[in-house]
Amino acid sequence: MHDQLPVALPKPAPGLFWNPYLQIFLTVLLTAAAQILLKVGAEGSAANDSAWSWLGLAELASGWTWLGILAFVASFGGWLYALRFLPLGLAFALTNGVHIFVPLGSWLFLHEHIGPLRGGGILIIIVGIVLLAQSVAKVEEKV
Repeated sequence: MHDQLPVALPKPAPGLFWNPYLQIFLTVLLTAAAQILLKVGAEGSAANDSAWSWLGLAELASGWTWLGILAFVASFGGWLYALRFLPLGLAFALTNGVHIFVPLGSWLFLHEHIGPLRGGGILIIIVGIVLLAQSVAKVEEKV
């Protein structure tokens, strides 16, 4: 067992955009957008049942797929930035917002159905994130 003190996290750059919590939120939104864009790209290539489709290479011909990849790359940049300033456990827990925005985006843009069970699950995730945010706010007040 190591008896090391926790390493002090550095301070982010000034300005709202550089707030690590905003970066986590943008990471979540970009990840959800990437999932939806990749779905659209995959559906667009479904008619192209070539020998390469089992590798997912046919989907690379779709602009939607490339937009999804770019959204993932941007999301990754925000994630790495936030990790410099937030504890991993907190940052990772906040990324559960993806489980809210992917179904909502799928409903809004892809016209997928959100049943009562899934809707209840989304509400539970929202409550969990709110409780987490409150506990973090209390800890930060003490610092």
